[in-house]
Formats: sequence, structure tokens, C-alpha cells
Amino acid sequence: MSQLGRPTSGKRRLKDLLDQRDNRVCADCGAPDPKWASANIGVFICLKCCGVHRSLGTHISKVLSVTLDEWSDDEIDALIEVGGNASANSIYEAYIPEGVSKPRP
Repeated sequence: MSQLGRPTSGKRRLKDLLDQRDNRVCADCGAPDPKWASANIGVFICLKCCGVHRSLGTHISKVLSVTLDEWSDDEIDALIEVGGNASANSIYEAYIPEGVSKPRP
């Protein structure tokens, strides 16, 4: 079916989303090739930022491995609904004060 449509396998839908340009780098620090995601926040993140997200607790950020964990259709749908890194960051970074920069890899 379509790129992010339903009938394709969950792993395929997740990979299609990860392959989008803005999702090829960590949403938080810009490190290339993120292998983790926050299912409820809707971003792809690197291993280092994954540790920070995990320390927040699953009630804040539910972190899953893109390759190692089993994702439910609902988790994938939620990630797709957010739209990935660019969409989520346009919300979460909308009011960052001038002069404050993102962490680096």
C-alpha cells in the first residue's frame, strides 16, 4: 500500500518514516542515523539522547529501539500522526529563548 499506509508491516512503516529526511538525524542533538524513538513524543533520537529520555520516565517519553523492540500498530500510528522530528520540534522548540542552542552530538 502507500508509504506510511496501514497494511504494510509495522517494521516497514517504521523504516519508511525513519527514511524521511528530517528523521535521519537525532531530533535532540542532530547526531546522524538515530536508532531509537520516543513513541509518544514522536521523534527519532540517538543512543545518547535515548538515555536522557529514558531518565525522564516512560510517563514522559516512551523510548523504543527502531530495530530491537516490537512496536504495536498504535505506537507506530502515534509516531506517524506526529509527523516525525521536524513536526515535533516545531512544537517543542517553538518558544526556546534566543541564544539558547540545542545540544551537540
